[in-house]
Amino acid sequence: MARKRPAPNYTDALAQPIYLEDHYKFTGGLGQAVREPDVAAISKRAVEKMWLLFKHYKIDPSDEQSWQELALSLALTHVPGLQVAKRPKPGRKRTWKTGLDDEFGHAVEDVKSRTGKRTGDAIAELQKEPGGMWKSYTRQNLAARYREWRRWQKFLASLNEAWLNEIASVISSCGPSATPPPLGRLHEDD
Repeated sequence: MARKRPAPNYTDALAQPIYLEDHYKFTGGLGQAVREPDVAAISKRAVEKMWLLFKHYKIDPSDEQSWQELALSLALTHVPGLQVAKRPKPGRKRTWKTGLDDEFGHAVEDVKSRTGKRTGDAIAELQKEPGGMWKSYTRQNLAARYREWRRWQKFLASLNEAWLNEIASVISSCGPSATPPPLGRLHEDD
């Protein structure tokens, strides 16, 4: 079964349909008022919304190719066959969301620095916090996630060091007037 995609982020008038009930006109003679849809008012409202679409997609309506650009923008937004996506991975869905690793890693480091506890005890304390978001994970899972985060932090630090060394070597090859950046971490504490 196909997954539902989130609706495009249209706002204000583009997020609201044109309600037929809002656009009726009364016709007919005396005593015989008939309610009919006001086609002219509905068309006028639709044209106004088309201009809002140009504005939403940041397309200049006076441009010669504006309608083609609008059609392409709408197609890319709404036609699944024109959208680029990653294939869904087989297997169980992930419960660890993107970005939680940094939040969790910094939370563990904070508890360890405040209390002097070991990693396992700091994780246990985080799980006990009232209203805490780490209760739904097992201690073993969190310990593994912390180890992965530490490993990633070490990799990033070595990558940063290599990057700074590469920059320093490029600057030094430019000549003696160039000033190399300081070696080591970008934000090194004294």
